[in-house]
Amino acid sequence: MNFDVNFLFTVPTKVYLGYSSINLTGKEARKIPIGKALVVTDKGIRSAGVLDPLLNGLDSSDLRYEIFDEVPMDPDTQVVAKGYDLLKSTGCDGVIAIGGGSVLCAGKAIGLVATNGGNIRQYEGLEKYRVRPLPVIAIPTTAGSGSEVSSVFIISDEERNNYKMTIGGYGCFPNVAILDPLLLKKLPPFQFVISGIDALAHAIEATCTNMATPLTDAIAYEAIRLIMKNIAVAAFTDDLESKRDQLLASAMANIACGNAKLGLGHAIAQPLGSYHVAHGLAIGILLPYVMEFNLPACEKKMVQMAEVIGVTKPQMSFSEKARAAVDAVKRLLNSLDFPDRIPADVIPKEDILRMAKITAGRPQMAFNLRKVGEKELIEIYESAYRGWREDFLRTYR
Repeated sequence: MNFDVNFLFTVPTKVYLGYSSINLTGKEARKIPIGKALVVTDKGIRSAGVLDPLLNGLDSSDLRYEIFDEVPMDPDTQVVAKGYDLLKSTGCDGVIAIGGGSVLCAGKAIGLVATNGGNIRQYEGLEKYRVRPLPVIAIPTTAGSGSEVSSVFIISDEERNNYKMTIGGYGCFPNVAILDPLLLKKLPPFQFVISGIDALAHAIEATCTNMATPLTDAIAYEAIRLIMKNIAVAAFTDDLESKRDQLLASAMANIACGNAKLGLGHAIAQPLGSYHVAHGLAIGILLPYVMEFNLPACEKKMVQMAEVIGVTKPQMSFSEKARAAVDAVKRLLNSLDFPDRIPADVIPKEDILRMAKITAGRPQMAFNLRKVGEKELIEIYESAYRGWREDFLRTYR
């Protein structure tokens, strides 16, 4: 089959997937080489004992390290500066980030400031730095952000009401990603769910951009299939095989969107973060509304999606098959008891116009297959305050 398309596909990160693969960290650090590592994490990871196998492995490899465990849910410029100060004062020449998406983003940001100086906000955008960041080994403890295979990261700017800055470039890919399913055993179910839905959104959005290719589509559709099949079992049981597949799907989803880019979903969800709504929660709330908006421009893609996840029937029309993909995502969210609307007690409806203006300026908007203006953004936000669950259950009960 001939495809009239030219594209670049890049995944320079070395990826390990396997039980107890965290034990490879010290060996990989020495190969880079890292002489002394700043271990970036958060206090929850440390207190839960998730850090212990990493530190035991580093000790066995005689790799020196310092620990920075002060990363919050939404790392800002001050946290990055504090981590950099510790790195500089202790002579670390590499970063090992172990945690969720926030920790991985903070670790990459610290590595960037370490070689370029100044404040991380100076490097907002892509390829705005001069010197390649310090080497980073990324070890996810959630299956969602995919930051371990991503060249970009998000840092909040506290001087702009926690505006989410997108920062990155080719040099910001982690050198090594270590995907160890055993690290997910202590992840609370709700955190597992919102992380997994973020990964699902990565994959879905990757298929609905003007940068999507046959290669990114193939990876994205397989990620969608794996997540739809495994997320509930992985979140609510001790089944390690499902956790492994969910971890793999998360990385695949980010490899897909890292090349095909993200679109409306992540653009429209970003303003909710300034109200301290968790990223995965914001993404999941808005995902069905974004899919419905994009449906006219992405009908063929959603038919393929529906076929991959097995929700089509021979008697269905083309449009009905496309709609089945949206309905399948709604059924999944409903089964997970995922919120279906923006919480008005947290985010006042009067802020819709402000959020729409912020969304309109987000870089992801340029990649969305269906063009959207401020008026349409306002309509999507308004729908998201009303919710979809009641109408959906009434129709499909």
